Amino acid sequence: MGFLTELEGKKLPMAASQLALDDLMVSDFMKRIFAPHTAGQVFEWEKYLTANSADIVYRREVLKELAACPALIEKMKGLCACINMITRLKDEHMSSEYGPEAFREFGIMREAYDQMKEMQESLQILMEDGTVASRGLVKMCEMLREKLHNNFCDSFPQDWDTMTSGMEKIGSMTLRFTLDDEMHVQGASIVALHKQKYSKGGFLQWKKEMMHTEHPWELNALKEMTTPTEELLGDELRFNQRQFYQRLYRMTLDLDDLYQDLIFYLGALEYCSKMAEAGVSLCLPQILPMEHKGYVARNMINPVLVIMNPSKKPVPNDVDFRKGGEIFLLTGINQGGKTTFLRTVGTIQVLFQLGWPVPATEASISLVDKIVTVFSHEENTALQHGKLGQELKTMKQGMEEATVDSLLLCNEPITGTSPMENLYLSRVVLTSCKVNGYKGIWVTHLYDLANRAQAMNEELPGSTISSLVARAVERGNTVDASYRIERGNPAFTSYAREVMRKEASL
Repeated sequence: MGFLTELEGKKLPMAASQLALDDLMVSDFMKRIFAPHTAGQVFEWEKYLTANSADIVYRREVLKELAACPALIEKMKGLCACINMITRLKDEHMSSEYGPEAFREFGIMREAYDQMKEMQESLQILMEDGTVASRGLVKMCEMLREKLHNNFCDSFPQDWDTMTSGMEKIGSMTLRFTLDDEMHVQGASIVALHKQKYSKGGFLQWKKEMMHTEHPWELNALKEMTTPTEELLGDELRFNQRQFYQRLYRMTLDLDDLYQDLIFYLGALEYCSKMAEAGVSLCLPQILPMEHKGYVARNMINPVLVIMNPSKKPVPNDVDFRKGGEIFLLTGINQGGKTTFLRTVGTIQVLFQLGWPVPATEASISLVDKIVTVFSHEENTALQHGKLGQELKTMKQGMEEATVDSLLLCNEPITGTSPMENLYLSRVVLTSCKVNGYKGIWVTHLYDLANRAQAMNEELPGSTISSLVARAVERGNTVDASYRIERGNPAFTSYAREVMRKEASL
């Protein structure tokens, strides 16, 4: 993370474990979003989750202006591609043999210089005409100027052309050999490169005084050798190879913060573009303080389904947590969208705390310090504990991680025992969540658990427990899921028989 994504000052990260991100199906979604710009490299987007409202506003300013400057976005993509290639060169050739193909690729440094220079100049023009005024992009213009100075001298383009002497565009090489009476090679030298006459000292050797005290591009010239032809390039360029790799290493370190931030915004723009293509409305939620514990979203859509399963049209839903903390017990028809609703709420919280727009027509959301998920998973037979033991361990871990400022999402967390024991254990945990003032959603098929909400509200302090229902549509003898989630009295049935008959008839 760098200057383009956060203000200077105290960092307030938002925590979300890898398990939570996997439960919400956000991990694969984000891989798909960032893939076009990372060239196969791992991008740790989770570190950008923040509970600092000032950083969220800061990022929104940058996104808004970037969306209005498509030419600048293309320059960002070009610079990221250059940095990706520089990183690949550093990683792939560090221990490999050095030859013309590898050397030709070093021309990417000239391209990186051009990209950075053009981007800095474009930003300067946009700032002068008033198109760009966000704090992040103004800072980026300053940092590009600084990084150009750190990694290149002012005369770099001219010096590069002089130094390379055609070597970066090798198309041919003319060699002269000295042979003995038995026609064995006694010596060899380069006569021409790329059909251009070669003279000593013309290749990769400074002719001018460097601007920096440390000479980042000080390279030895080629010299005549007395080695077999097949070893000529490797031997003559070995010192230059070390110099290039040292420079590549320093460049990747210096450009890493810029690269990471550019990828973050390119991912955000990619996400916005895909939502627009799918006809999904986006909005920037009103930022509510953490202690408010509010969460209101109208016509929210699960973006994971939009990207990962485009053949199905998601059904929009609303959610409205009351101020001061509320725990929803979500019941209703099997396969009626309960888990999807739960994941939608969690995913929107993640996007909101990245500073990205969320898929809803309007929203106002409180910051949270972490997202905690407690999902029932398939039994791991490699473990000593049975399924109930695994579930209780996961539940205990979730309760220990959650705080009064967290978002807790439980998806049928206890299933590995009888209904009566499930009800008892669920009541114990739910009571703890209520008394501690937690906010979240608990998906369950236990009608009695949801039916006791009013009594628990009267008997115990803390969060309000409320009922949400996944509505069913009855048509004669058939029952279909509406995929609509609404406040209401808990459902007496999950329509398991009806769902089974429907599945059996398919």
